Amino acid sequence: MALLLDRRGDQIPVTEEVLKAAAGNRRNGKEVMALLLDRRGDQIPVTEEVVKAAAGNDGNGKEVMALLLDRSGGK
Repeated sequence: MALLLDRRGDQIPVTEEVLKAAAGNRRNGKEVMALLLDRRGDQIPVTEEVVKAAAGNDGNGKEVMALLLDRSGGK
């Protein structure tokens, strides 16, 4: 993912669907979401659907949720 964003980041939109997939990823969700937030934090819409995906992630949803809250300033 980091390589893709490095090489083609300007051509890859970070959509709600991408964020939902990252937030719901039980194995690497925390790492993927951290990468997206680090690289594209200003373009990350924390929508209800993204929060639901994180909440439903029984692998590392708690950590993903904490990242979303930390990066959004708790809003």
